[in-house]
Amino acid sequence: MDETISLSACHVAEDRGIVRQSPRPENLRNAAYAAQFDWRTIFYDVYRSGPEVVLQGPPFLNFLPMLKAAEGLRGKFRPLWPKARLVDRSKGCEIRLRHDGDTLLLDGALGRFDITVQPDLSHLFAGRRVIHTLSRNNDIRWIKDWIAFYAAIHGADGVLLYDNASTAYTLGELRAALEQVFPDMAVAVVDWPFIYGPQGGLAGAVDGRETPWDSDYCQTGSLQHARFRFLRRARSVLNVDIDELVLSSRERSIFAETEASKAGFIKFGGSWISSANHRAATPEDCRHGDFLLRDREEQEICPPKWCIVPDARHDAKYTWSVHNVFGSPHNRTLSPEFGYRHMKGISNSWKYDRWERASPDPARFVEDPDLRAAFERSGLIVAEAAAR
Repeated sequence: MDETISLSACHVAEDRGIVRQSPRPENLRNAAYAAQFDWRTIFYDVYRSGPEVVLQGPPFLNFLPMLKAAEGLRGKFRPLWPKARLVDRSKGCEIRLRHDGDTLLLDGALGRFDITVQPDLSHLFAGRRVIHTLSRNNDIRWIKDWIAFYAAIHGADGVLLYDNASTAYTLGELRAALEQVFPDMAVAVVDWPFIYGPQGGLAGAVDGRETPWDSDYCQTGSLQHARFRFLRRARSVLNVDIDELVLSSRERSIFAETEASKAGFIKFGGSWISSANHRAATPEDCRHGDFLLRDREEQEICPPKWCIVPDARHDAKYTWSVHNVFGSPHNRTLSPEFGYRHMKGISNSWKYDRWERASPDPARFVEDPDLRAAFERSGLIVAEAAAR
């Protein structure tokens, strides 16, 4: 795609002395929290989505009264015939504004912002079956294999990748590599350089106590941005990471079945595939096709992922999030047919070391036959693995 994708992000300047209020009490913030929290982003982007301009960011919290009072929005939220409306979500907010111009001036306590309203880019993926992910420093060979798998096994013909400040390559290098290998697919790479946010659960624990998942805004923000700026007209959308490969027990397409479903939505669980492998692959040279083995001792649970048909009727009610589509009455139901394989070896181990250094003892490891079959159909299985 030749389209240059820009964002109109807005941040509070440090000299304003104003920061976003944290939703987490101080006694539940560990030593890393302050450096990981997004204190200053007001809007990730300001863009046109259909007839409206969307000002989208993390939760506005204490920023909201100052936004409503700012020149450009003042008086727009009036009860009768409002020109602006707020969509308030747990991990993000949108102001939806009736505005015909290509620029927007906001001036108030948070600062003065002369904003370019970015264009609606939903035409790029209209009618496409799109895989979407947020990625940081995943090797380009992994990204190519991931796309090739979904194209061959599920009929994907669109890729929307949000890059979260990768340092291993430039966006131009990544985009060029993908467009060269997949010339017939709609491919877009979006620069999404925002702070990822503090972890919750045990990863954000304080004195051994789990903490809430209340401050990680970046990835949900990327999903909502993708949904409204790029994917409103997509045929269907699959939300999975580079290390996640969806399989059907009946060798069917997740896109086709989601499109045919009454709900227009399928949610599915996952299971781990060990990094143990017969090729003696290393983190530096491994590919998806190296990994076929389940660990009988594995106890960690993989949270669910989902595929959906975008529907404008759900714009305010539903929230696309990493493991859920909140607001959907079908969010609690997991498909008995579809599931994903979570590849431990396809990782930079940014959260913890996922590499299995033990030899693949058959008493401990068993091959996943469905994964092997899918790799063989997609041409991704490595020669050493295929020979066993």
